[in-house]
Amino acid sequence: MTMAHKAKPETWSYAAGKKGRNRVRAYEEVKDGPLYLEWFEAVFDNRGPVIDPKTGRQRKRRTRLCLSAEGITTRSEAMKKAEQVAERWGEMGPGEATPKINGPLTLGKLLKLYLREVVPTKKPGTQRSNRIDARMFLAFFGAEAVVERIGANGRPQTGIGRVRYNAFLKARAEGTIPGFPYKAGKQTICNDVRFLRAVFRWAKLERDDGTVLLLRNPWEGFPTPVEDKPLRQEMTQELHDRLVAGAPNWRMAVVMELCRQTRRRMNSVRQLPLEDINLTAGTVRWNGEFDKVGKTRVTPLTGRAIETIRLALVKRREEGLGESPWLLPAPSDPAQPVSRQRLHNWMKAARNKLGINLPRLGYHGEKRAGIRDPRFRNLAPAIQEELAGTTWGTMRRIYDYVDLPTLQEAVALLEAEPAPQPGPREPETGLPKAA
Repeated sequence: MTMAHKAKPETWSYAAGKKGRNRVRAYEEVKDGPLYLEWFEAVFDNRGPVIDPKTGRQRKRRTRLCLSAEGITTRSEAMKKAEQVAERWGEMGPGEATPKINGPLTLGKLLKLYLREVVPTKKPGTQRSNRIDARMFLAFFGAEAVVERIGANGRPQTGIGRVRYNAFLKARAEGTIPGFPYKAGKQTICNDVRFLRAVFRWAKLERDDGTVLLLRNPWEGFPTPVEDKPLRQEMTQELHDRLVAGAPNWRMAVVMELCRQTRRRMNSVRQLPLEDINLTAGTVRWNGEFDKVGKTRVTPLTGRAIETIRLALVKRREEGLGESPWLLPAPSDPAQPVSRQRLHNWMKAARNKLGINLPRLGYHGEKRAGIRDPRFRNLAPAIQEELAGTTWGTMRRIYDYVDLPTLQEAVALLEAEPAPQPGPREPETGLPKAA
């Protein structure tokens, strides 16, 4: 008599992606048990891919993830997760199914990781700029340019060292990079170099699994082109009055006045919520979300600033925008603040109409005028920082400016005849002087 074999309980599994490329399997370890994801990762060491001597193929290791720990308890959710992971790996291409790159790292792989993991956390304008920079570096160096490999002596090597770095600076200045035919100034090139250096610094940081992408920054210590500090035009009181009077829209005039009175940037002023303004107490709360340095502060308002805000409230009601949460709502969408581009368009139109042709003259000139005020600069550095929302070092380095009349007065003072100095005094002995 033979004993019947007990049938193995049927378990569930689901495969997503293509075998050999981005295959991911979702499965149950036992029937109605925990759900897992399973995939195979390529193995690297410091010299590159690890090759199996028996098969001549690159070694792979089986890896799995418990989905229950991530709150996934149903098969439909597990299937969706498997499809998402397979799709993400499929976008990375063959051989890139894991971001844990420990072998030779190419520029294409590094930038792809940075654009996926870091860039989405930045502001929309910065994201666009970063993507343009990434395309430019790939167009010049190539996606297969080796950022770092470990040589036979165990030391890191790179394919984009000093020679290639200098060649990039020359090509960028001459406008010979494919797809970027325009000549770039030193400041633009400096900003480009800063982007890739930021990528290299990020790649040196330890990741969640304890590894790093780069052992060293291949461009560390290389000199960057430095442009002489450009003349940053101050908004004089006469220019301010003319532009305010000729503003195409009341919002432009309000932003100009508040930037001057509060010494804040245009982007912070245009995104002021009504709930952050207390006219009774005469204070305003600057939200760090809309501030360049990301710091939230509460500062007092000048009397002129309070008058300007009251005027803005009247204008809002006249346009039927009294329900908007913003002090300066967009004309077409009260739920949004007035856009930066629209403010710049109004400034450009006003300057053209008035015949004002001064480079770099705009809303930021109001902040410069406020910071360059001698009364403001006589305040303690800590007070200056709190009022202007800018570090004291930046104000000294960027915002300070000495005009020609001031220099002429200083030279005239140096050339003036020195005041007569009193002669040496006779020592006092305490004895009566001779008659």
